[in-house]
Amino acid sequence: MSASQDPSAAPQLLPVSGAELRRDPALHEAVRRVGQRVGVDFTDDERVREELKRGREALAGMGSATAGPGCLAFLLVIVAAGLAVADKISPPLAVHRTALLAGAGACAVLAVVALVWAVVRWQRARKDPVFAAYREVLALAQAHGLTLTHVPDWLVGKTDASSKPAYPLPEVAPVGGARGATPPGAPDTPRGSGDARLPRKPAEVAEWEREQAAGAGGWHLEGGFLLLAAGGGGAFWAYTSDTPAGYAAPALAVPAAVAVWVAGARRSSRSARLREAAVAYIAQLKAAQDQGVALPELSPQLARLLEEDDGTGTPAS
Repeated sequence: MSASQDPSAAPQLLPVSGAELRRDPALHEAVRRVGQRVGVDFTDDERVREELKRGREALAGMGSATAGPGCLAFLLVIVAAGLAVADKISPPLAVHRTALLAGAGACAVLAVVALVWAVVRWQRARKDPVFAAYREVLALAQAHGLTLTHVPDWLVGKTDASSKPAYPLPEVAPVGGARGATPPGAPDTPRGSGDARLPRKPAEVAEWEREQAAGAGGWHLEGGFLLLAAGGGGAFWAYTSDTPAGYAAPALAVPAAVAVWVAGARRSSRSARLREAAVAYIAQLKAAQDQGVALPELSPQLARLLEEDDGTGTPAS
């Protein structure tokens, strides 16, 4: 299901729009030269979205494809270790020690080959020339003073928000830096054409960002089960110690657990509503970006929302 069909999927927001890249003639020319090397027009927003979707899906598929060789290598290592000590476990096999060691060595070599093959395929997918060129385009945009809304983690080889990128954006000297000039910053008001304006962030989105930053929620299900367990423990204590007062524990725990679960369901419903508001806000940002409006950098929470769906409606693995 595409992002346009699934209202819970965040639209694919580009790090920088083609209109922004074309606005500066020098930047446009530099981007055009980069695109010529790989046969991609990086000022064509739809083509860039297609390439980013292809890269995300390819890397997701590569993760599944390399899981098989990884498991095979793990099993081969276990077999190699078993063969190496088989004569110690079963002394009658000592007469075949040479053959056992040869088999262990062969399994170890095959394990290394499987791991190397998986790593090479993974690295080759990440070093796709189109994505290397796009990283250069983003670096050029920053050097010319443009603000990137976000940089997809998979594009720079980040496994999570706190990890360092394996393939960072290349270093590009800021425009005017050689003359000691300050590089141009982001505009105070969005640049665009016609009546296009940067949409105002709704209060629901700001509230969703605060909740995501605080990591609120997620304990109600466990809390309800803990209450039930406490009630069951009280009943067991009452039964084993012949203390009738302990039977009050389940009578109190069950309503409390139900109340906690109801509160959790309400909070989950509210969180879903706030998330839908965040997705709708990203859709507004995408519409503004398509009209040539320069967007600010997204908050970490909105950037993470994009990473979860990446415009394809498929959660990140």
